[in-house]
Amino acid sequence: MKTIKQLLITVAVLLCSVVANAQDFVVDGIFYKIISTYDLTVEVTFGGAYYGSPKYLGDVVIPSTVTYKSKTLSVTSIGDYAFKNCSRLRSVTIPNSVTSIGEKAFQGCISLTSVTIPNSVTGIGNGAFYDCTGLSSVIIPNSVTSIGDYAFYNCSGLTSVTIGNSVALIGYDAFYGCISLSQVTIPNSVTYLSGFNASGLTEIVIPASVTTIGPHAFDGCKNISSITIREGVVTIGYDAFKNCTSLNGSLVIPNTVTQIGDQAFYGCSGLTSISLSTNLTNIGFNAFRECSGVTTLTLPSKLQTIGNSAFAGIRLTSMTALMQYPPQSDPFWDGESSYKIPILYVPSGCKDNYLSNVNWKASFNSIVELNN
Repeated sequence: MKTIKQLLITVAVLLCSVVANAQDFVVDGIFYKIISTYDLTVEVTFGGAYYGSPKYLGDVVIPSTVTYKSKTLSVTSIGDYAFKNCSRLRSVTIPNSVTSIGEKAFQGCISLTSVTIPNSVTGIGNGAFYDCTGLSSVIIPNSVTSIGDYAFYNCSGLTSVTIGNSVALIGYDAFYGCISLSQVTIPNSVTYLSGFNASGLTEIVIPASVTTIGPHAFDGCKNISSITIREGVVTIGYDAFKNCTSLNGSLVIPNTVTQIGDQAFYGCSGLTSISLSTNLTNIGFNAFRECSGVTTLTLPSKLQTIGNSAFAGIRLTSMTALMQYPPQSDPFWDGESSYKIPILYVPSGCKDNYLSNVNWKASFNSIVELNN
């Protein structure tokens, strides 16, 4: 027991020493950590003895090089947590020598109103500007290829974002809580999109380059009235457009889409019609729940699974199922056992296939075969 206790104490001491020595030197009030003595490179790091020590304030201009022990070192990155919780930091100018902005580098810098990201930066780390509520505009240069998860989470004062044309990935909840953001242009370079939970957005055009609309991509964007999803999208993730209550009119899911995730369009009560992809194979649970304005629906021939309550809260007048055999599925209506769609149209010669399926038989008043 004594040995274990001594080991734990030793580990704790080692961890503390690692944190305490996170910076190697300081010049003109900026803390640096040496990355490579061979390449003579350093990163800007946090000050003090723990992550997020609020040592920086006012206007900070980071130099491209710094001299230490008679050697000229190149500043190539903003390290993880470097400026975290520096609540009196107003602006930061980053030099062209910097290629990356680390995880949570500026998290909690609530007074930060301006940051210059140079064309040398290729990646913005997870949570890099998390809770920077005073930030009003950001220009992400063409050099950046990825925007990390939660990168601009809860930047509630952000009104303008320019995304460079090399960004391929916009991470999970990257712009969640950006309630003042009303317009954004997604460049054609983006292939993975999962992060515009911004309630001020009114219109969305998904570029043809996007193959995946990720989880929560536009979840809660209650003011979006129009969505255009281009050919090329294969997967629509869970909660992707959940509670987009102002979305009205017709929704067209392009024929490249094969998967619609759980609750993807839950609560889109303004929709009046839904056109599904002809190559769709899976619909998640609650996928179209409470899309109460839809009255008719056609299910494509390749559909294999339908999740529980996928169409709960919809009062269809008819449904057309083009599959030869009904997908194995849980009840459509989640306990609404008394509700039945008046009529189901199925391919010629397939009526018995549907009548032999308990869930499908129980969901319709009558099943009618289509004429060839």
